[in-house]
Amino acid sequence: MKQVKFLIITALLIFTAALTGCGSADNADSKKVAICFPNTTPSWQRNSAALQDQLSADGFTVDVKSSATVEEQQQQIKDALQAKPNCMVIGAIDSAALVDVLENAKTYNVPIIAFDRIILNTDALSYYASFDNDAIGEAQALYFEAALNLRNGGGPYNIEFFAGGAADNNAHIFFNTVKEMLNPYLKNGQLVCRSGQTDFNSASVKDWQSENARPRIRELLTQYYSGETLHVVLAPNDEIAGVILDEIQKAGKPVPLISGLDGDPKAFERIRNGQQTFTIAKDPDVLTAKCVRMIKAVVEGVQPDINDVKTYNNGVKIVPAYLCTPQIVDKTNVQNF
Repeated sequence: MKQVKFLIITALLIFTAALTGCGSADNADSKKVAICFPNTTPSWQRNSAALQDQLSADGFTVDVKSSATVEEQQQQIKDALQAKPNCMVIGAIDSAALVDVLENAKTYNVPIIAFDRIILNTDALSYYASFDNDAIGEAQALYFEAALNLRNGGGPYNIEFFAGGAADNNAHIFFNTVKEMLNPYLKNGQLVCRSGQTDFNSASVKDWQSENARPRIRELLTQYYSGETLHVVLAPNDEIAGVILDEIQKAGKPVPLISGLDGDPKAFERIRNGQQTFTIAKDPDVLTAKCVRMIKAVVEGVQPDINDVKTYNNGVKIVPAYLCTPQIVDKTNVQNF
């Protein structure tokens, strides 16, 4: 009798453990997140690691994939979707190159969040988390406008334009915003672009690689500023600003007013030293924290916080977005960074 009782109790314990194990597996299976980011810059790698750390600490199973090329990212997204995650976060290498692969996301009913860069021409995109790119362009233009006293007739000043990589939709947005706001001063002669290279394609730095800006600034200085002063440079990020300043200083030219973007520590140092005029700081902790909250809401089946439902038309749909606020950093507040 005791032996029978022992066997019954043992069976019940095994059954209970099995049920507990199944519950844990189901819970884990309901909290699977795939992250597909580039590994092309340190900032992408930091953002990926930050998302993974925060999500893992909250009990999520996180599959992180990093890629160096568009083709590699396409394949990695296909592979990640096979596991049917509850949410996928993508930092696109090329904003327009993921249309076909994201058809699989619709098949598997996987919500997609675009991180920092919008994904174009697909209705598979659920949400977008980024900084306000229009606000970035406005801030750059308004800073130059005030510093040069353009509203009160200041000038003429010579200006040259640099833009980010063509595959990044963000680069187009803030460049076009700057250009639109500065166009009246270009038209009336308060600003003069001696090279005439004011369109995005002429100004674009291939793949955002800062060294790709070096031959162009050398050529501009040689051809158009051998006997003229370059007063203003629109630089699309801090790394490119650093390369431009390096070439200007090597040429023995005066340091111009020059913008930046990202809030790179090296840019803060240049601002302290009176070289770079300002940067637009995009605090990565703010964006990753917001994206984590968005992921949690999506996985839980609730509406995430959204503060923009009209700006980002990706060519197929208006993508609901949360846009974080960037901050201008110049000599007046750089001591805080």
